[in-house]
Amino acid sequence: MISICLPVYNYDITDLTDELLRQAKESNIDIEILVFDDFSISYYKKRNAAVSTLTNVSYLEFDQNLGRSKIRNRLADFAKGNWLLFMDCDVIPDSPQFLYNYNRAINEADVICGGIGYGPKPLNDKLLLRWKYGVRRESKNASRRQMSPHASFLSSNFMIKREVFHQIRFNEEISGYGHEDTLFGLDLKINNIPVYHINNPCIHLGIEPCFEYLAKTEKGIINLVRLLRIVPHQKKNLRRNIKLLRYYSFFRSIGLAYPLRWVFRVFNPIIRRLLCSTKPSIFLFDLYKMGLMAQVFNKPNLTEDTHVDFFNYMVAE
Repeated sequence: MISICLPVYNYDITDLTDELLRQAKESNIDIEILVFDDFSISYYKKRNAAVSTLTNVSYLEFDQNLGRSKIRNRLADFAKGNWLLFMDCDVIPDSPQFLYNYNRAINEADVICGGIGYGPKPLNDKLLLRWKYGVRRESKNASRRQMSPHASFLSSNFMIKREVFHQIRFNEEISGYGHEDTLFGLDLKINNIPVYHINNPCIHLGIEPCFEYLAKTEKGIINLVRLLRIVPHQKKNLRRNIKLLRYYSFFRSIGLAYPLRWVFRVFNPIIRRLLCSTKPSIFLFDLYKMGLMAQVFNKPNLTEDTHVDFFNYMVAE
């Protein structure tokens, strides 16, 4: 049996649940769907609670936010299947044979990644940066991902043997937004667990408006710096797998970290406006993230609670 694990936070998953049930019935695949709500607002709780009446669907609400790592581990603890299929809540299968494609690949490896895709160019200019970054950097075919299988791991759409998951699990010290899947991929590599990539993408529907996406990016950069401190033994592997860390390490080595930090503080408002324009530059977005890294790299005591406080002056528009 495949246990489909859906961590939910402020998103309507009724269409996704219906589609997965339809595919399972059509392909005669034994599944259960676990929907765990991670303290969403009441509107989404009311919408999503309707799936609890569906056959083979279990719905559970938490009275506090566990975070991206803990909620996935709780889903795995409750799952009954031999295989766990993790999907983000804001996706939809690209193929009507999505479950069949995964089921057919079961004997290929203990970890199978389907990939992520994006729909056509959005009409709303506020969504362009997130869409463009997704198309350019995240949406890759299986052969390209297989060239660096562990570094290409994404938690938004993957299937894993239950016993293998419990050997690794998501690191619960990583709270907040970003990079829990980076560490999971590295842990798979360290434990010599092969990752097999297939062309079976989910389409990312929950594309954030520009300034919201920039705020999440800022939190993700802080989480990346925190990750370096949480698992110092992984520093070399993280630098090897994350281009941003490699480039920033080079900038530091030639004494450009401080100038980069100063330039970022001065030009941050201008850069943000350009990124949220009708023609956002991914190269400029890379520089923006480099500037963020320079701002926080040497900051002591970075925690999830300091995210908003530190960046209040940046996100105010």
